[in-house]
Amino acid sequence: MKFPKGKHVHIFDFDETLCRSNGVVEITDKRFDRTFRLTATEYSDWREKKEYESFPGRFDMDFSDFTGYPLNGVAIKGTVTLLKILLLSSEDPCVLVTGRDELSGPRAWLLNNEIDVDKMILMCSGNPNKRMAYESVINTLQPLEITVYEDSLPAIKQCEGVCKKYGVRFHSRLIVP
Repeated sequence: MKFPKGKHVHIFDFDETLCRSNGVVEITDKRFDRTFRLTATEYSDWREKKEYESFPGRFDMDFSDFTGYPLNGVAIKGTVTLLKILLLSSEDPCVLVTGRDELSGPRAWLLNNEIDVDKMILMCSGNPNKRMAYESVINTLQPLEITVYEDSLPAIKQCEGVCKKYGVRFHSRLIVP
């Protein structure tokens, strides 16, 4: 697959941007012996507050809802339609960057929703910190500009920071779940 360099790259998140599901991260705070559940968007926001990093070993997390095929995954029509339209062009590459640690479920879901994954690059960061994935996109595709479609403000800011580092024009669309 050959992608044109120096173009406009469109980066899509998966959970709560393309696909709405019943998935939650179950987090146990061992210090207070309580368990709480967060959606993908809430989890990214929670991690950005650095509480997790500040207290190593304090939290146990279960991401099983985000392994494999999305639980009751429903297309978010606006962004799915936009992605399908963008994939019709050979001009501007589309990339999926997900915080999940595997791609088989999102790939199968995209195919089941008639999205041509052969015209995309699929990447997982395995973490809400997507900076390394954004760096890979920029260094591989060498775009002049990037638009990121995300439900998470922290991920948007990460992409913006990486774009600034490389002098790439940056645009974002916050997808509100």
